[in-house]
Amino acid sequence: MTIAILSDTHDNTPAIVWIIEYLNEHHIEVALHAGDMINPGILFRFRDHYQGHLHFVFGNNDGEQAIAIRRSAEAKNLTCHLHEMRLELEGKKLFMNHYSSMSESVAKGGEFDVCIGGHDHQYRVVPHGSSLFINPGNTVTKDKWLPQAADEESSFVLLDLTTLKTERVMVPTQL
Repeated sequence: MTIAILSDTHDNTPAIVWIIEYLNEHHIEVALHAGDMINPGILFRFRDHYQGHLHFVFGNNDGEQAIAIRRSAEAKNLTCHLHEMRLELEGKKLFMNHYSSMSESVAKGGEFDVCIGGHDHQYRVVPHGSSLFINPGNTVTKDKWLPQAADEESSFVLLDLTTLKTERVMVPTQL
């Protein structure tokens, strides 16, 4: 099974629409979001248009968390894990938190097969013994007033749970 890993979408609706269409076209049945969706309205797009199941945690910029919790509780294809996810899929133990520093520390402990974080917008995949740490990067809205190097590329990651091989998928810059 291949899953998608996203983080720091920061209310970039055109990128989220593109990602959902990509996931549906490629039959990706599970997506994990490591926080900073910003607007809980994004959950409507996943609920109504994503053909798979979205698991998510909150980041430091996620407002209106009570609304997001309620929306996920009412939807069959959304699961809110609050600030930390511990999930088993296809026999693999997964940990997800918004903060890469925390998730990478958990990966070094070796309890989980895959540890996922975000927050710093820096794409990286780092093995730590038998664990794999993944930060999928970000899809922050790009404009001339956001010159940070970390935000120049938009991406998410596909992870094959059988082989633990990753593929970085670049989101088009002109959406």
